[in-house]
Amino acid sequence: MNKNGDIKIKHGSSSLSEFIERPLPSDAEVEAFDQYVAHEAKEEEVKSSLAKIYQNDKGEAVNVQTLTFKKRRGWLFKLFTFLVVVFALGGALYAAYNYVSLKLNLNKQPVSLAIDAKKEVAAGEEFNYYLTYKNEDKVAIKNIEIKIAYPDNFIFLEADPKPSLNNNTWNAASLGSRRSDFIRIKGKLAGTLNSDNIILADMTYTPENFSSEFKKSADFSIAINDLGLDISLANSSSALINEENEISVIFKAKDRNYLNTFRLTASHPDEVEIIKLPDARATSSPPAAPLIKAGGQDSWLISNLGKNENTFKIKFKVKEKKQPAVSLAIKFEYPYAASAAEAPKYYVFYENSLTYEVIKSDLNINLIINGSPLDQGVDFGQTLNYSVSYANKGDSEMRDVIIMAVLESDFLDWQSLNDKNSGAVSGNTISWSKTEIPALAELASGGQGIIDFSISLKNLGPIDLAKAYQVKSYVSYSIAGKSAAGQSQSNTIASKINSDLNLDEQLRYFNSDNIAVGSGPVPPKVGQITGLKVYWTISNSLHELNNLRISAILPAGVSWGAKNSAAIGTIAYDSQSNKAIWQIGRLPAGFGKTSGEFNISVAPTDANLNQIMVILPGTAISAKDSVTGAQLDKILKAKTSKLENDNMASGDGIIQ
Repeated sequence: MNKNGDIKIKHGSSSLSEFIERPLPSDAEVEAFDQYVAHEAKEEEVKSSLAKIYQNDKGEAVNVQTLTFKKRRGWLFKLFTFLVVVFALGGALYAAYNYVSLKLNLNKQPVSLAIDAKKEVAAGEEFNYYLTYKNEDKVAIKNIEIKIAYPDNFIFLEADPKPSLNNNTWNAASLGSRRSDFIRIKGKLAGTLNSDNIILADMTYTPENFSSEFKKSADFSIAINDLGLDISLANSSSALINEENEISVIFKAKDRNYLNTFRLTASHPDEVEIIKLPDARATSSPPAAPLIKAGGQDSWLISNLGKNENTFKIKFKVKEKKQPAVSLAIKFEYPYAASAAEAPKYYVFYENSLTYEVIKSDLNINLIINGSPLDQGVDFGQTLNYSVSYANKGDSEMRDVIIMAVLESDFLDWQSLNDKNSGAVSGNTISWSKTEIPALAELASGGQGIIDFSISLKNLGPIDLAKAYQVKSYVSYSIAGKSAAGQSQSNTIASKINSDLNLDEQLRYFNSDNIAVGSGPVPPKVGQITGLKVYWTISNSLHELNNLRISAILPAGVSWGAKNSAAIGTIAYDSQSNKAIWQIGRLPAGFGKTSGEFNISVAPTDANLNQIMVILPGTAISAKDSVTGAQLDKILKAKTSKLENDNMASGDGIIQ
């Protein structure tokens, strides 16, 4: 350092000692140097910021000494911009309003048309359709026309207001805003069971502020849930050429019946001839036959049915074999005429087609079971009585005829076979030849004979629904051990086994858990009241049942109690008939068991003293098998004061 304080650096060699000998800066000098560096950095930052301010968009320096003024937009421009924005927003709002309004109007129906009536009716039952039309619009409607298309089997009776045209068209001049009106149509349906009957209505109108016509439509469906008649047919499945065949038509009016008159018609092909019998009438039990008269070609008018079950037999012949089978259609038709001057129109409410295999043979064989050649219902354990009739209808003698009866079933008790001709049994076949019946050695033209035998069905066992619960029976023949020319088989009879309906009845003072459910003395005493309970249990698993009903007459000294209940149906007391009745109606197949119970009071009189008193004289159960068509009727043994089903209370039952 010289005298002026400058520091001089000498270039050239140096030594460590020379470096160490130089003085270090003081703390004040270091602090002053830091402040200087910070000041310089701040000035650089300010300069950089000012440089950015005085640059144009391209990063070039601008001359701040010259000012350039940019022209501003005026108030007209702002007003124009404002109006554009307002119109744009208004258009968007208007479009949104129209969209929402359209969506709402799609759901809003300013004019409506509706039909109301019962959902279900019985055939022939009178009911009303109600057609209501409303105008919810702000303006009236005019030139109103309502036109209706009725179901095919609808019978028009009357309407209010009256139709303008043809019982199906109504005209109205106008209907005011917020107003409504209706049309009532009275009629009835005569159609088949469970059919859906649809009515259609169209309404046309013109709003007062429009010139265009608008249309509204409506529809409504009513089901026929009851015919008021129980109808069934019994027939065989085959028909012999030129032999008399028959169809048993069975019908019974229900308590709720509106078809007390009908026409019964048999439609058939040309090769079938209906046999006109002068004494053709229905039979009923007890005898009280309805009125029957000819109703046209192969038809009969039937009226005054009464309450009994009726059987009307239609007899026919197949004159020749044109085809393997023939069909006959059985129809029930309800006649209706609006006035005596008009011919009645017929409405079909029941129809069934029966198909017969046509059999042609020189040896006519006819099979009858239990007195009938028709398919029939039979019971477990029942004896089937067979009768086989045969006749040589050919022109020549037949030699060495063999007749074979085929009985196809898993439910026959072959040990019970009773055959006085001792036919040979092999599997499910019984055969007779000249060995068993010498007349079969030479059967002359016109020769005939009858073979009778019987066999029983097995008793009820475990139900196996995979099996066919029936006996299919037919008879065939051969000549000299060879099949005969042409057909050689009789009519076939299907004997379907009725359902396993059973009623268990118990009269108790103590229930099955030995808890008292009765009251008063046991055995009953004269002058005192003994309360007892009746238990009914129904079992059924094979077929569906209809019109199922259980009834028990309450004799003198026995009266209806309270606390009656049933799992299905209703148990009630009929005071007019003095009966306890369990009304069930339909019981589906496989339902198993169901039960009901009710209380009775027993009040013995002096006439019952020292005697066993009959409390339930014989409960009756009835139903119709939906598969076999058979009427099932059973009457149980009487129940007495001995209380046969109650081990806790049973005794001699003698009234004290």
